[in-house]
Amino acid sequence: MLVLSRRADESILIQPADGIDQHMTLAELFAAGPIQITLLGGTGKRVKVGIDAPAQLQIRRKDEPSA
Repeated sequence: MLVLSRRADESILIQPADGIDQHMTLAELFAAGPIQITLLGGTGKRVKVGIDAPAQLQIRRKDEPSA
């Protein structure tokens, strides 16, 4: 399980992993099972999110570029 902390208005990206055929169908991407998202708790303005997903998918924080 990948655990990420996010604040309000911050994002998580879910996309095909590097090296995966970009022409795979959704059925092929999810052949190993669905994505499961679990809210693990929070403090103040942050929440911890646990994500289980098939290996064909890449999950990462979407970080805004610094100005």
